[in-house]
Amino acid sequence: MTTYIGTVELGGLYRTGIAVLRPDQPWLIDLSVLKPFDELTPGNIADFSENPSWTDWVLGDTPAQESLRLRWHVLKDGDRGFLICDRVILVKVSWHDLNQAGFVNGTAVQIDGRPWTCRLLTGGQRPRYESDGYSRGMPVDNEWDRYVVNEDVIEGLPTPSDSDTDQTLKAQDITSAHNRFWNWMGVNSWVRDPHAVRETARCCRGYASAQFFYTNTFDHRHEDIGWRPVLEAPADVINYLPMK
Repeated sequence: MTTYIGTVELGGLYRTGIAVLRPDQPWLIDLSVLKPFDELTPGNIADFSENPSWTDWVLGDTPAQESLRLRWHVLKDGDRGFLICDRVILVKVSWHDLNQAGFVNGTAVQIDGRPWTCRLLTGGQRPRYESDGYSRGMPVDNEWDRYVVNEDVIEGLPTPSDSDTDQTLKAQDITSAHNRFWNWMGVNSWVRDPHAVRETARCCRGYASAQFFYTNTFDHRHEDIGWRPVLEAPADVINYLPMK
């Protein structure tokens, strides 16, 4: 049984040794090709393509300045504790880039002297109903639908409203309670899964609705698709986290 524990500020994303601002407009950074609605202004998520080498990027210790710290939703499942970042922290990074660094299936990172495994959420390998991207993902036990869409009905996690799951992206979605919690509006999160049929495709979730399922080519970098990290460790590690 999965339990929601709360929120924590932990670690930061560093570019060439300098902590990057936690994006307060966590959506696509370039509206020249695609602008979901008129009121939207460009997002301010960090851009991997400006320094396209993992030697320049580190998920590291918690910065002293609050605006630089990453925020995570903390869950516990048996002997496993895991933290899901509350937003995408890096765009114009391909699934292939993340896989090369080990962040797709899991690689060791150290934050504040404590070891973690950093990976992606699972999100399904195809839409639940044929070509309907709004129908959530399949297999149904993927983590995006279990936790972000809250199909597991976990106490403390928000359930998306009808407005969060409809087929119209609008200014109201920015301020919805569910989006303020998970920041899915206007940006896709790469997930671990390869596509069920298309060999070169990889899956991502979010952007158009809280439950939207989308695919793109594994090696393309896009202004509207990015990295939402997950940290995993033994469940007892959660006892030492500075919960908010």
